[in-house]
Amino acid sequence: MKKLLVSLLFCTASASVMAQRAKVSSADENLKKQDLEKAKADIDAALQNEKTKNDAKTWLVNGKILEAMGTKQKSAALALEAYTSFKKALEIDPKMKEAILEMSGPMFNVYATIANAGYGFLNEQKWDSSVVDFKHAFEIADYYNSKNLGTTIPTDTALTFYTGYAANMANKKDDALTFLKKAADLQFKGEPALYVVLGQLYEEKGDQANWLKTIEQGKALFPKDKRFNDMEMAFYSKTGKTNELLSMLEKKMADNPNDEAAILDYAIRVDNLANPRDEKGNDAPKPANYEELIGKAEGAYKKVLTLNASDATANFQLGALYFNKAVVFNKQLNDLDSKQQTSSKAKELQGKVEGLMNQALPFFEKADASFTAKASSLDASDKQTYESCLYALQKIYAIKNQTAKVEEVKKKLDALK
Repeated sequence: MKKLLVSLLFCTASASVMAQRAKVSSADENLKKQDLEKAKADIDAALQNEKTKNDAKTWLVNGKILEAMGTKQKSAALALEAYTSFKKALEIDPKMKEAILEMSGPMFNVYATIANAGYGFLNEQKWDSSVVDFKHAFEIADYYNSKNLGTTIPTDTALTFYTGYAANMANKKDDALTFLKKAADLQFKGEPALYVVLGQLYEEKGDQANWLKTIEQGKALFPKDKRFNDMEMAFYSKTGKTNELLSMLEKKMADNPNDEAAILDYAIRVDNLANPRDEKGNDAPKPANYEELIGKAEGAYKKVLTLNASDATANFQLGALYFNKAVVFNKQLNDLDSKQQTSSKAKELQGKVEGLMNQALPFFEKADASFTAKASSLDASDKQTYESCLYALQKIYAIKNQTAKVEEVKKKLDALK
């Protein structure tokens, strides 16, 4: 009888284990049928049983079910639970065969669900929450890729950038620098803002070498984005290396005397040095060598136009150079008190304003003609320059009381917008 009793107890225990493992199998089958409610009920029962709660297969199936639920509901919380479950499975059995066959797709879906939740917070400008989800996504990718399960989650350069961008907006500067630097190392080309923000972070840290390197990267990838020229000017100005920049550019022109782009680049840079702006874009005080710099810029613009008389940007820039000088004299004229408005000084200033406006006009008109000829193919930078050109023309025509031309320019501005 005792032997029979022992045998019966053994059979009962064996039957209990088999029953719980059947729950795991049943959960997996219900998952395949997309009956997630039943699948979760079955796997929860297996997780609560002493015989199966420490089994790698149980946690793998639990992770797959949670992933399916999280993907369906777009729930980052459920996706994170799935990730935790997958980790538990591999902790119990690092070499489980089922992981290679069954974990790849679900793990990527977990990664994608959490990353997409981060993008949702990014669009809502909830920067802290966005960073949390983005960093979880990277954690999942790094973990899965470290397990050598036959496939990998590829590096997403856009996600790398947006993690850094959100971190910067959340004032998490160390995280921002880490991710933005990685995005720059991956040569992310989707957003020039990467190199603008990264450059600012290096500037804040006083890392001059990487500050300049980042500006140069941005310029190379986005040559028409004027922000990088401005950043370069700021770098050389703030580091006291303006003369080094000018020497470098002048040597480049001397070595390539017919390089239209190099000469125009030099002219714009020197023009910017002569007419600096503060961080808010407002006019800053003119440098002591203003006349020298503006003379160099004027000469370089004219050199470009001898090489290509229809260059829209060079025509606009030269017109703007004269126009901006007229604005300076006009401000001096307006600062005179009422008694001085009829003085010889006022007449002299008025003559300078009118002379410079007349000098600027033909260059603006040539720029207008060149931009109009290629209006259908203008990029964002050229459109911005063209718009500035039209505003200047409108102002000059108004001063000259040329009403018909003012209306003509207004129509072009409306069409451009």
